[in-house]
Amino acid sequence: MLGKTSVSMMVLLAAASLIGISSIHQYIEAQTPKLQQVQKTESVPIVKGRVLFATLTVQQASKTCTATVELPGDEPNTLGLQPGTTIRVDGPTESCTLFGLSKIGNTQIQFDAQRMSPSSKTAFRATQVTL
Repeated sequence: MLGKTSVSMMVLLAAASLIGISSIHQYIEAQTPKLQQVQKTESVPIVKGRVLFATLTVQQASKTCTATVELPGDEPNTLGLQPGTTIRVDGPTESCTLFGLSKIGNTQIQFDAQRMSPSSKTAFRATQVTL
């Protein structure tokens, strides 16, 4: 026969599985998830530039990678700045690798940019960085 411990363990397992099954979300037909509204910010088309300097900044719980980028001097840019202007670009920590590779290889990066603030003309936040 089964011992008291074995029987109590089987009852406990059965109760746990019933609780687990009852907590599974039941799909209701025509139920759609609520969409979150995304706040639109002033976005600038893709910009090219050469990285002069890159740093990783850690402030409390957030990490940001900042690069000093020189815009090409021989072609106009979509930022409305003079060709050859140096700007600051902040990006997610993943962009640090691309900033470093661009600096080492002396190649240009491309990035989608958003102005940090309306009053700032040379500080941008990169939403996407590519080589």
